[in-house]
Amino acid sequence: MYYKAKKLATENGRPYHLAAILRRRGKVIKIGANTSKTHPRFGRVYEDGTKKYHMHAEMNVLRFAQAGDTLEVMRFHKTGLAMAKPCHLCMGHIKNSGIKHVRYTTESGTWKEIRI
Repeated sequence: MYYKAKKLATENGRPYHLAAILRRRGKVIKIGANTSKTHPRFGRVYEDGTKKYHMHAEMNVLRFAQAGDTLEVMRFHKTGLAMAKPCHLCMGHIKNSGIKHVRYTTESGTWKEIRI
C-alpha cells in the first residue's frame, strides 16, 4: 500500500507529493494524493475573495472517513520521506470526521503520531 501511495503522490502533477491512507480497523479504505481537483465539502475561499481549486491528500480521503478511523499522511521527496504534518485546515476536517489517531512523516523521514 505504501508503494501505491508513493506512486499516486509522485505522479500527481503537483509541486508537493503527499499521500494519505485511511484505515478502518487496520484495513485500508482509501489512498489519496493531493490534487488539482476539489470537492464542495472542502471549498477554500481566501480573505480577498479568491478561490483555489486543489485538495490536500487528507481531504481527498476524508470524504470516506468514519469515526474511529486512522489516518496516515506522508510526503515524498527526492531524498526520501519529508514533513507531512496536516495543516490547520486539514486538522479541522480531521477532527470533524471523528478520526482520533493521525500518523505523519517528519522532516527526518520518521513517523510522528497525534492523538485527537
